[in-house]
Amino acid sequence: MLISNNMAVQGDLRIQRELVNPHFDGYKLSLDHLPVYTKTLDKGIDVSKLTDEQFSYHHAKLLSVHNHLICDPWQPVSVYFVDNDWTIHRAFGTDGNRVDISDSLFGIPESANLRLQHGRFNVTLTFPTEQLAVLSDGAGNLYLFDTGDRKGAPKQWKILYSKPVLGDGKQFVIVDSVHHSDNETDRVECLLMHVEEREAEAGTSMSPFLTVIGWITIASVDKKTWCVERSRRLEGSKPYDYAALDKGGNSVLISASQRYKLVSDSVKPVQPDTDGDWEVVGRDDKLPEYTWTQDNEDIHVQFTVPTTVSKADIYLTLSADHVDFGVKNSTVLLNGALHTEVDVEASTWTIEGQKLVLSLSKENQTAWPTVVIGDNRGEMVLDPDQIDQIHERLASYTSDQMNPAPEEDQEKPFNTQDLEDCDASSEDSTWFMRIDGESHKITNEVYLSSHQWLFNVCLEPSKTPAVCLRYDCDGSLWQPGDAAKDGTQILEHVGMLHAFGYVQASKVQRKFSSCSPDMSYAVICDCTRHLYIYRQHMPIASPLRNRKTGRQVNAVAKQQVVALDTTDDILGLRATNDRIFVMTSSSLFVVRLLIEE
Repeated sequence: MLISNNMAVQGDLRIQRELVNPHFDGYKLSLDHLPVYTKTLDKGIDVSKLTDEQFSYHHAKLLSVHNHLICDPWQPVSVYFVDNDWTIHRAFGTDGNRVDISDSLFGIPESANLRLQHGRFNVTLTFPTEQLAVLSDGAGNLYLFDTGDRKGAPKQWKILYSKPVLGDGKQFVIVDSVHHSDNETDRVECLLMHVEEREAEAGTSMSPFLTVIGWITIASVDKKTWCVERSRRLEGSKPYDYAALDKGGNSVLISASQRYKLVSDSVKPVQPDTDGDWEVVGRDDKLPEYTWTQDNEDIHVQFTVPTTVSKADIYLTLSADHVDFGVKNSTVLLNGALHTEVDVEASTWTIEGQKLVLSLSKENQTAWPTVVIGDNRGEMVLDPDQIDQIHERLASYTSDQMNPAPEEDQEKPFNTQDLEDCDASSEDSTWFMRIDGESHKITNEVYLSSHQWLFNVCLEPSKTPAVCLRYDCDGSLWQPGDAAKDGTQILEHVGMLHAFGYVQASKVQRKFSSCSPDMSYAVICDCTRHLYIYRQHMPIASPLRNRKTGRQVNAVAKQQVVALDTTDDILGLRATNDRIFVMTSSSLFVVRLLIEE
């Protein structure tokens, strides 16, 4: 864990017991038909893929899976997307059986040149108010728009501000934006994320990459002329699961496996920690048990084994989505569900001295954030010299004995072979923290332990996005507080998606997960075609009685499966209270949920 003399207010996760259903009987498969409406797109969707230089763990986790459907929290029946010509369109489901798509709302300037820029990111868009929008073109430019009232018919957007705010050539994506007013000044706060490479320290396992969040304040006194009033910079050595601004624009809320620091401020210089910087204890001193690298075609996982291990001692059991690799009658090196399917015939392993390398051939040329789902014992690295240094240090820790310290061995209370892949949890300790924009310090934090992050979702436009964490088998929804500077909790338990933690872990081909703003259902989509909908409670016409307990059941939880009429990859998913929007490269699908009273 991390500790400091500058102690932040410590909070915890307080479960609302009335939201927990200890008698949940699981989801009943429903064959009820759900109407699906389709709209063929006139032009394809703009998709930017990571380059060979963008295959760090930071890039893979934060940028490899992009949701190309953009929700408008102020108008939840509408979604937005950007086509191949870099024009923005609005799509919305009508009360009838059709989907409408607007004409171009705005064409991003210099699209012909900027779309070809090497290493650019996907276009990102946020809506801080009902009449403002903030856009990044992924090539380094930030736009602020007056969209007009988006409740009515679509209108052409007007540019209020346009600049490369992080400097020429600095590409970024928008994480969040909020609007607030102070006297006669309007301000739009923006969080802009990019990944930077740094010089790694020799002899350490530290990743050479940083996740950087630029906190930019754009201000206006007349709502016509806007300029950058303030810029701040936050850094983290690990990518985050959640990042957002509080609605007052006073602080940044971040969830990550290591604390982030606010390192610079254009208005108020950041003072060094007079009581001592954050002291790193525990896991950060622990060497990774293996290292791995990747490119477009292959994953290479490297282990250090004892000198007595030979080729005859190695075993490998490999299927398209599962690996079991290790030393016979000794050590399991890698075991579990693979992040994405591999080509079994093209995969192999080699051993040379103490260096054992497992090479997995990718079926799809996508970036992997991890090799085995739930396994965080390894570290993704890019520098070959760094790999050699780590394994040279690991060599002294390996042994050719089955149990060199039998007196320390304790009998386990369970058989590990009985565990399933979806029972695995992350070894990383995760923190949810509030970083104040004026003091530059972490003022509040919550230790999330091993509660696995599942997804983020906006439940109310007037509040910061909520985060869904695994709690036992369930998915628990937590609403961050806006500005908790005292001892109050900064995470409030507001909802529960029953058994969803277990369900999501079992969907190894999932691409997006979400839930409706009213938390009445959760949805998971595969990379192609399939949607899995989990309705939390649906009334039934005739009450049932549980044979074992005698308890009368008036509502049941249902699972519904939708197979879309497409073979294209799913590029976007958004859930509203009564509709699910799904985007592919050529079509927009709207699944209409039947609301039963």
